[in-house]
Amino acid sequence: MNAASVPSPTSPTFRAELARLVSPLRRVRPCVPFWQLAAHRIPTLALYRGLLRNAPTEDIRFRVSMLFRQNQHLTGTERTIKYLNMGYKWLDIFQKSKQGNAHCAKVLARYSSLIAAKREKAYWMYLGHKEMAWQFKLRSRPILTALFRASTKNPPLPRLKPQPLALSMIIKKRRAAEVTRHSMFLKLQAMKELIRSEHAFEKGVIENTQHHGQYATEAAFAGIREWMQPINATMSELWSASNRSRQRAQQPAPEWLKQAVRKARTERIANKTRELERERRGEILPRTIRRRQKGPPAHILSKMTSDQKKLDKVVRSVSEVGYVAMVKKRLGLKMRDPDAWRKEIGPTTGEEGRRLRKIADEFYAETERRRPDAECDQRI
Repeated sequence: MNAASVPSPTSPTFRAELARLVSPLRRVRPCVPFWQLAAHRIPTLALYRGLLRNAPTEDIRFRVSMLFRQNQHLTGTERTIKYLNMGYKWLDIFQKSKQGNAHCAKVLARYSSLIAAKREKAYWMYLGHKEMAWQFKLRSRPILTALFRASTKNPPLPRLKPQPLALSMIIKKRRAAEVTRHSMFLKLQAMKELIRSEHAFEKGVIENTQHHGQYATEAAFAGIREWMQPINATMSELWSASNRSRQRAQQPAPEWLKQAVRKARTERIANKTRELERERRGEILPRTIRRRQKGPPAHILSKMTSDQKKLDKVVRSVSEVGYVAMVKKRLGLKMRDPDAWRKEIGPTTGEEGRRLRKIADEFYAETERRRPDAECDQRI
């Protein structure tokens, strides 16, 4: 090629050739995020499958899958490249260990043991949190106590303690809707009265003018009907809602709900009976603490002496033996088993009573016999 055939740098042909050579080197920004491109997804999935296939133990395979799940939402290119490079490094170590590299196998065995220990710790922590959540759920679980009778806000429902938030919000919204419905009904009535007064005024004006006639009267009545139609439709909807509320209040309680309430009350009585028996055996329950913290009214407490306050605190116990029984008997309180205190001292009559008195006499005699020797030992 001679110099005459080379295009001049200022010619359009030269610039077009230069653009053709530079265009493939220009960076092209994709219209979608990088994680949706096949150039990223396909190699990443191949890396994930390779790590799972070449993982030497189940614990390492679990760790790989967990890290990929944790980092699958990364949108930054720098962190994504960092973790992908780490994955390729692990894949290289897994393949070396599989090919017989002793050092890599030893490192992976130690790493697997660390993961196993951490998984066991996490598992026990999970069990602990699960049990705590279950205990909290048991403490705050709703208990059927009675029948929630029907009203304009609710049909017959089981009364639960604590009451579920959803039920409370339903009743609250229906109360607010009833107030809104009543105020809207009053406004619509006022609007109808205003339309009637306007119609009467226009009718009087038409009758007192020179250009009155049948056509004017019919047009006035047609106008009031058009104005009343949307108001009457809205009032009909309000009446329908009110009728539904009244029908809701008149609904009878279903038989299955009555049976459930009876069963719940029976279970409550049995539960309180078991609780009282546990308390009599000496177990401290919340009801025990509440009863101990109670006291007489303030106007009576201010007139009580310290001994009377002490006795009042004693008689609040459920015990019916020992010192508590003696105090209750002295104050004239009624007890379920007035002779329960005798079980502590044993029988006082009959063969068993004589045997116990003989043992007691022998004990006191031996104590008196040893008393001088004990005093001598102390003087020595």
